[in-house]
Amino acid sequence: MKNKKSSAVLLNMLALVVILLILSPLFLLFVNSFRSTSEILRNPVGLPEFLDLGNFLRIFTKTSFPVNFRNSLIVSVSTVLLCLGVTIPAGYALSRFSFYGKRVLITWLLASQAFPGVLMAVGFVGLLKALNMVNSLTGLIILYMSFTVPFCSGLLKGYFDQIPVSIEEAAMIDGCTRSRAVVTVVIPLAVPGLIAVGTFAFMLAWNEFFFSLVLLQDPRRYTLPLFLARFLGTGGAVEWGYLCAGSSVCALPPILIFLSFQKYLISGLTKGAIK
Repeated sequence: MKNKKSSAVLLNMLALVVILLILSPLFLLFVNSFRSTSEILRNPVGLPEFLDLGNFLRIFTKTSFPVNFRNSLIVSVSTVLLCLGVTIPAGYALSRFSFYGKRVLITWLLASQAFPGVLMAVGFVGLLKALNMVNSLTGLIILYMSFTVPFCSGLLKGYFDQIPVSIEEAAMIDGCTRSRAVVTVVIPLAVPGLIAVGTFAFMLAWNEFFFSLVLLQDPRRYTLPLFLARFLGTGGAVEWGYLCAGSSVCALPPILIFLSFQKYLISGLTKGAIK
């Protein structure tokens, strides 16, 4: 019994050390957002001498940060809504209906995740240029949809597989059409899966850097990752205080989303796992 308790204590201490190591960069980021650049350069891992909100005031009043934050929010929310609008019927159809080429389609959905998006950069940019969508948030949203829809359709297909068909049949016996049964019965039961899909789409759109760098040339249309990557001071030197403050604000939405929906995320990702 004592050996078991000792092992549990050691495992808990090891887990605590791992958690502290994982959280330490985020802690330093938040701490340095209240320090000046000169103070950070003198002691990068030190605590602030006093809490100074000047970095936050500067990025919100002297830079295009609010515009870029709005751009990221528009792109991310639009990607989530459009992704859910496409993948809910797609995942349901893959789960409930049998049709010619279904197995090939599912295999293609999985195979599409095996290739890095950078391999398709030339083709994507050429297509969006032909559609006159280069340097536009609309083109960026369409591009992100091409990444999120295949994976999320497969994830929701696996989640809908876990919902018994008999529940829908009972609703249709009581007079519901199939579409009404889906809306009133299936979708409420699939909320954890929908949250998992929405979070995945949001994180991809919020953090993505490469394609926004390729597509966007107008600084007023930059998303936050692109804006932060080009946050330089006089002479090309990095303004670490301002950069840490901007990065801290940028990190808040994903953190709040994970804290709010972590219970549903774990359930959605595990139940929706493709076997």
